[in-house]
Amino acid sequence: MTQPADVDWEPTEERRELGEALRRLLDVVVRTGAPPEDMRAAAAAIDEMTAKLATSTVRADNSVVAGSYRAHMSLVGGLSHPVAPQLRMDVNGDAGRGDVVLGPALEGGPGLAHGGVLALLIDHAMGCVAAGPRRPAMTVRLMMRYRKPTPLGVPLTVSARLDRIEGRKLHLSAEIIANGQVTVDAEAIFLTLTRKNLATVFSDSV
Repeated sequence: MTQPADVDWEPTEERRELGEALRRLLDVVVRTGAPPEDMRAAAAAIDEMTAKLATSTVRADNSVVAGSYRAHMSLVGGLSHPVAPQLRMDVNGDAGRGDVVLGPALEGGPGLAHGGVLALLIDHAMGCVAAGPRRPAMTVRLMMRYRKPTPLGVPLTVSARLDRIEGRKLHLSAEIIANGQVTVDAEAIFLTLTRKNLATVFSDSV
């Protein structure tokens, strides 16, 4: 079997459009009432395109600057990621805020956002505040309280704050607001990484 060729990463408009198209597709797939023959034809077309796209892979690095592979392929806010809910945080000092609307592909209970997806949003928001080029950090403890069901299809505001620093421990809090009400709040501890941590954790990454 031929190995896919490696190419340099490039944040093209076409790559972003592909991510958007796949997110639209996923929201339709989970609710489609199309007849079986149309679904069979769609699966065949998707498999054909999958094989075509698999002929090359990108060489990625650990940079998180705008336009980098990791910025575009973030599981939460990546412009080109096919399942990212598109939460992009605006961080100012020790606080950050972002807005997002969750679609049907991320449903838990009927009409409601999946609790695990909400945890993903919270962890990402906190990570954007906690970590940076001069302060790499990772989650070591996350405690969440689901106060109300969080609906799909409405704007959600996700905010996070760095409350205090104790040595290498960063204490953060966060919340999600829907329709003017807090639906989730959380507290977490992030740990700043030493050079040894970085060498160990990311030794095998691309």
